[in-house]
Amino acid sequence: MVYNKKMRLCVVGAGRVGTTVAYVIAKKNLSWVKIKSISSRTNKSLSRAKKILSPVSKNIYYTQNKIEAAAGSECILICTPDDMIEEVCVEISSGGVDLKDCIVIHFSGSKSLKVLNSAREGGAHTASVHPLKSFASIEDAIKTIPGTVFGVTSSSERAKNVAAELVKILGGSAIKVEDNKKPLYHAAACVASNYLVALINYAVAIHERIGIDPHESLEGLMGLVEGTIENIKKMGTKKSLTGPIARGDIGTIEEHLVNFKKYFKEDDVVLYKLMGVETGKIAYQNKWISGETYKKLAKILEN
Repeated sequence: MVYNKKMRLCVVGAGRVGTTVAYVIAKKNLSWVKIKSISSRTNKSLSRAKKILSPVSKNIYYTQNKIEAAAGSECILICTPDDMIEEVCVEISSGGVDLKDCIVIHFSGSKSLKVLNSAREGGAHTASVHPLKSFASIEDAIKTIPGTVFGVTSSSERAKNVAAELVKILGGSAIKVEDNKKPLYHAAACVASNYLVALINYAVAIHERIGIDPHESLEGLMGLVEGTIENIKKMGTKKSLTGPIARGDIGTIEEHLVNFKKYFKEDDVVLYKLMGVETGKIAYQNKWISGETYKKLAKILEN
């Protein structure tokens, strides 16, 4: 279903997500949906948003007053940090803004729709739209947001339709996320993105401990990482596994651990062992190693 009722949008929060979303929508120059206003806590973020958005829209109202920004909007997008969403929603709901039949959407991956209860009590339809994407910079996000998958949760059919159309405008696709399971949905995103950063940092630290320059290490490792990601895209996670554990080379893993003891403290080896056990599970599930080899591997890594 295409939702094409005329709609004026207010964006609360002019950070990376809010400014990116506003820019992409404004640049489409659709007749039925317009960015009416943008609100943010600081003049600095508002000025940055205005500079970025001015080339694609001259009619946006910029203000630090979120009540003024929200008034008269058919759809309010709350793009603030997660822990501020409920507070912002309560402020708008209690500030005299008519929310009857308004659509209020937040962009948090972990927060449930409960943080928008004050808007719902005022007659609004609520939803959350979370991009499975890292927003390192606004400029980069604007270029790369097409093709993004969005986790969508909604409180009504109308909210669902508006959220789906918003995802479509942003060039993405949607997956349904149950409201009471959002923290686990978000945890998976953190593992895939944030923990990946920590894992590569760990690999660089291992190299640095044996005298390899971190910049040279990262340059070398990124080729390996990028190749692995391409394999995952083509074959999925389990079939993309390579390396000594996938081959059942227990002797190689034992050499790793012997050398860790020479150069590292025991605490520094914990992550290697934990990931080794998980890698062994994949190799065993793939039937690339026998049950006996898997047990030996687990025993070595768990000691």
